[in-house]
Amino acid sequence: EVAPIIADKCAGCHVDGGIAPFAMDSHTMLQGWSPMIREVLLTKRMPPAQVDPHIRHFSNARYLSAEDLQTLVHWIDAGSPRGNGEIDPLTKISAPDSRWELGEPDYVVEVPAFTVPATGVLDYENVTIDLPFAEDRWIKSVQHLPGDRRVLHHLLSFIVPAGYEERIVEGENDEYREFLEGYAPGKDGAATYPENTGVLVPAGSAVQMSLHYTTFGKEVVDQTLLGLYFADQEPEHQYSTYALSHGGEALRIPPGVSEHKMRASHVFTDAIVLHGLRPHMHFRGKYMRFSVVYPDGGHEPVLNVPNYSFAWQPTYRLSEPLPLPAGTRVIIEGAFDNSQYNEGNPDPGAEVRGGAQSWDEMFIGYFSYHLQDGSGSR
Repeated sequence: EVAPIIADKCAGCHVDGGIAPFAMDSHTMLQGWSPMIREVLLTKRMPPAQVDPHIRHFSNARYLSAEDLQTLVHWIDAGSPRGNGEIDPLTKISAPDSRWELGEPDYVVEVPAFTVPATGVLDYENVTIDLPFAEDRWIKSVQHLPGDRRVLHHLLSFIVPAGYEERIVEGENDEYREFLEGYAPGKDGAATYPENTGVLVPAGSAVQMSLHYTTFGKEVVDQTLLGLYFADQEPEHQYSTYALSHGGEALRIPPGVSEHKMRASHVFTDAIVLHGLRPHMHFRGKYMRFSVVYPDGGHEPVLNVPNYSFAWQPTYRLSEPLPLPAGTRVIIEGAFDNSQYNEGNPDPGAEVRGGAQSWDEMFIGYFSYHLQDGSGSR
């Protein structure tokens, strides 16, 4: 009863070499961690990405049903018994044979090696890497492989014209950039775009990346890789992402406040099909909600993250894509906790401004979509 839940809900991260701090690869290991497992289950810190299950459904939200939660907690309360089976099923769980989840990529982009010092604060590293393609290509899947997970906190990658050097500002949209993918806590695996969609790479393009490195007391060299997987034929739709932001210098959070609310909205002038949503704040992020207002005035919530965590930032993929007619307004609403009761708060006494570093703040909602047939430019 227990091992299948662990295999389905936990072992993707809790595997040898995975992003979690220990592997759930045996009954002995699971039993030793049982008190902590019970605590994080009951406080809903795990599984991560606890989105509101009553609003839409997301294919990658790692939902844990009340029945599964009861099974795990009751098992731990009973002393985490092993059971009578001769073979421990958890010992059959192993890490993937290849670092590339989808097999060897069609093309690998090598990010220039970057030396991260032992201490200090680093500006975001922006790099532009020309691609050698003489013909247009369509990308259907991507995967980032960090050179050293200890120092690479997150990155954003875009397709741009070759030689394009305008710096990336997170949360801003640029007509010369097409968002490719990101790497972040909880967003570190391969990503495949929805059926009949892809990202166009025109001949003469480049990949531009913004990489956020953090120090941890030891100098290391990071050389991140980006794997590109091409579509066999041209897809019907270009997959795009719009960054809806209320941030930058306009963002100002008073010291000590436990719920500083913010809001932003955008009207899509064309009809779109919405596929993915991602909230982004930093350590003081408390919650964020996404909703839509239709041209006829109807209002519908589409995502609620009631307990936002800076340590878990996937793009939530709608199990059923949501068509939005032209003129639909999308809204993000949320709040920050800059009080002493926020255990992750770097400084409750600080007035917090918008900025790139983790102790600054951002308020961004990402909408991933494609245009409906017959719609114009985005």
